[in-house]
Amino acid sequence: MEKFDSNQMDAALDKLLKHATDPAIPEGAEARLMAAIRGMEQQPNVVKFQPRPKFHRWAVGIPLAASLALGIYLGSKDTFDAYFPDSIIGGTTADLSDSAPSTGLDDAESYAEGDLT
Repeated sequence: MEKFDSNQMDAALDKLLKHATDPAIPEGAEARLMAAIRGMEQQPNVVKFQPRPKFHRWAVGIPLAASLALGIYLGSKDTFDAYFPDSIIGGTTADLSDSAPSTGLDDAESYAEGDLT
């Protein structure tokens, strides 16, 4: 894209406007225009708008809550383990065999430190 110098653009515009002339308005043009406007049949063109139905903010949360509940339900079942790679399921099942329940804090700390293995 070309860069324009505002001073050059202003000079070119001034030069162009010097050559411009005012249009000549024919005699009685305004009176004929107003007579044509008055002679037209005026029809009311008011458009009545229907009010929008009320949108409840909590309606947005229903699909999100359903998705969360479905995710928790499916995550607690072992039916979808066959669809995931062994690298994901293997690590999960190894964590489940530990005697202490995992809270996920160790994973969050290792992720925050940059250890993504």
